[in-house]
Amino acid sequence: MKFGYIAYGNLKPEWIPTTNLEKEMERIKEEAEKQGFKMKYWGHPYGVSENMVVVYESNKTLDTYHSLNLNNPYTGTRTNLVIIP
Repeated sequence: MKFGYIAYGNLKPEWIPTTNLEKEMERIKEEAEKQGFKMKYWGHPYGVSENMVVVYESNKTLDTYHSLNLNNPYTGTRTNLVIIP
């Protein structure tokens, strides 16, 4: 069974403006994959207070997800777990 993880957060002040954000998110993607989490999408959501969203897919459980140490360019995450049968 695979799990989907959706993380909403706010960009850290040093990443605004977002000129190098694409390169940084590529680094995050590679690091997450080493830890068993495939980044499906990232972007800027509409209609929520956060200005960053990242979607991961993994066979790893929530406890492993919470122990990821990726040094993300965003903070204050609010995470939702989506189970995909």
